[in-house]
Amino acid sequence: MTNLSAKERADALLLANLLEKLRTHDGLTVDRLNAGRKTHAAPLLGLAATRRFAIVHEMEPPAAALELIIHCVRDDMSGRQQIVADATLALGLHTEAYARAGVDDRIVRSLYHGSLGTRREMLLKYWAQLHQALGVPHDDPPSDRALRGTTEPAVLRELANQLIRRNVYSAGSKAVLPAADGATPDTQRPQGRVVVVGGAVMDATFRTKTLPVPETSSEAYGFDLSPGGKGLSQAVAAARLGLQVSLVAAIADDHFGDEIVEYLEDEGVDTGLIKRVTGKKTPFTGIFEMELGDSIAVNWRNQAAVQITEEDVEDRQRELAACDVLLVTFEVPRETMQRTLALVHQDPANRPLVMVTPGQPYVDERISRDTFSRIDYLVAHPWELGHFTSQGRGPFDPDPVARNLLAIGVETLCMLVNGGCTVYSGTAHDVLSVPTIPSIYKESSAARDAFCAALAAKLIDNERVFSADVALWAAAAMTCATADFPLTNSMPDRARVDALLSRSLFGRG
Repeated sequence: MTNLSAKERADALLLANLLEKLRTHDGLTVDRLNAGRKTHAAPLLGLAATRRFAIVHEMEPPAAALELIIHCVRDDMSGRQQIVADATLALGLHTEAYARAGVDDRIVRSLYHGSLGTRREMLLKYWAQLHQALGVPHDDPPSDRALRGTTEPAVLRELANQLIRRNVYSAGSKAVLPAADGATPDTQRPQGRVVVVGGAVMDATFRTKTLPVPETSSEAYGFDLSPGGKGLSQAVAAARLGLQVSLVAAIADDHFGDEIVEYLEDEGVDTGLIKRVTGKKTPFTGIFEMELGDSIAVNWRNQAAVQITEEDVEDRQRELAACDVLLVTFEVPRETMQRTLALVHQDPANRPLVMVTPGQPYVDERISRDTFSRIDYLVAHPWELGHFTSQGRGPFDPDPVARNLLAIGVETLCMLVNGGCTVYSGTAHDVLSVPTIPSIYKESSAARDAFCAALAAKLIDNERVFSADVALWAAAAMTCATADFPLTNSMPDRARVDALLSRSLFGRG
């Protein structure tokens, strides 16, 4: 059973009820979905996973929904569940497999008959033969009453769960965007250990076409209340890539804090290093998000009450020092950030790689020179670099600032611009331009978090050695997060990144 949140379980129940309606008569067909696109079929056609499938394969939503369900049944369900769902919904998924196994053609045709009663009759009558044809272990067939009242509803509920899983995870597009040929399966990769020190808040996101001018208002066309924060997003992104991830963050003990912890656990992020603050309110970020991904935000950090302190990171020193890659954001106080980097450098010969995200930059607070020398990878937007220098009244030029950061000790600077990346390397003394992989959306707020997680994953894979291929893979992950901007959660898995590269000019040799 797929582990879903309360809201996702409610959505899955709605889809399960819909599938039960669509199993009748001819079963699940494009015509039935098209006829019901504004009524009973709307929840299925409105899934982000369905929309994503339609965009990628240039299909109309009803056809995309049918194909998505076929992929879910084939890729995500057990053998017995596949057989029942295939016949119940008249998908025709195993027509060729049954024929190859010698199942009589008349049986196969009847199994996908226009009458649900006939399909059930053939399923029960040839239960053993159908399972044997697919090499699936089987018990005695259920009774007709049990099939109708127990077996079919349970299978359709699990199918609905898998649809919701694909709706939440861009990994749900694993059948939409298959892994590149020759890609190493995740189970064969070094898993790696990552600790993220950063923020975890609630995001209140208003989706709007225009922003109101002062003393006026405008209507939003969408709204979402969900866990956010750069630290949280980087932790989730790293978990999606198969890494062992822990988040160090301060979280209030109100119901919003509970929701954040539940979300992290659902995403596979370890919450054992999180600090729960009693009797305080969860920090919030208000986001105004435009149609193509542009956004502006207002932060209420409540930092006086909810924050990770120097003492907190000292208490977690063992875990910080034992990881492979440490990700740190400026969401924690400056003193905490500096103390974190100092702690993991106490044993220089046996320490994690340190990756820092300077967002939001500390205002009117200088960072010590020693701290810069403890950063292996600084991942920044050009405008953020302006806080590390004073260039007078002349136009801001990020290039000399970048070179100065290398001179005072930063090992590598990754400057992210419009989906691409310019890498300044302190060891090679050169500049690497990583190309942009186009997306119809502008860079989303989650794009840098995807880049950081992917860079960490590839550095672990590559035994800490940075290369142009490592940078390109991280940039591709950033593009995936941008391209999947309409999804509830756009962080990609490895197959999604590999697939994007394989389909791009950069992956064709």
